[in-house]
Amino acid sequence: MAKSENNEVMFGARGRVGNLVVFKNFGSNQTVISRLKRKVKNPVYTDKQEEVKNRFKEAVIYAKGIVNDVDLTAFYKKFAKPGTSSYNLALADFCKAPEIKLIDTGDYPGQINNNIRIRAVDNFRVTEVKVSIYNASDTLIESGLAILSANSIDWYYQTTIANSNLAGTKVTAEATDVPGNITMETVVI
Repeated sequence: MAKSENNEVMFGARGRVGNLVVFKNFGSNQTVISRLKRKVKNPVYTDKQEEVKNRFKEAVIYAKGIVNDVDLTAFYKKFAKPGTSSYNLALADFCKAPEIKLIDTGDYPGQINNNIRIRAVDNFRVTEVKVSIYNASDTLIESGLAILSANSIDWYYQTTIANSNLAGTKVTAEATDVPGNITMETVVI
């Protein structure tokens, strides 16, 4: 990063010098000078690289869309540090799906009104957690949305149907974040 005694002198400089360096502006007062990257003509990408490129294209579309949405822009702006825009944060949020850290079935002996606790986290916010309970033969017993607890990290699902045979029962949790990324985890009792 180039700095001068008067930081405002450098800010605003942009573009490239020949095929050597490029000047880029970030935030409201930062100019960075970096080496110009050479582009490969007719690159060949692996399937994984193509997948990443396509995912990033989707993230850009999402981030551009939130700029036009006043509520989402305000949501991301709450997390913005100096030099970071709502667009950048939305891009980061799209690229990172939520994580399910825990599915706690300790308080679920198979009766009605038992609680199953799910700990779901995201870099911004988990918007909902859906819980599904299947018997040992993969037949759906029940499904519904969990409720966020006061600690803002644990979600509780209260069972509505009795399950007399817990052996082999599967509990699946699906966590969704603001851009709609879904992460699914299953535990077997």
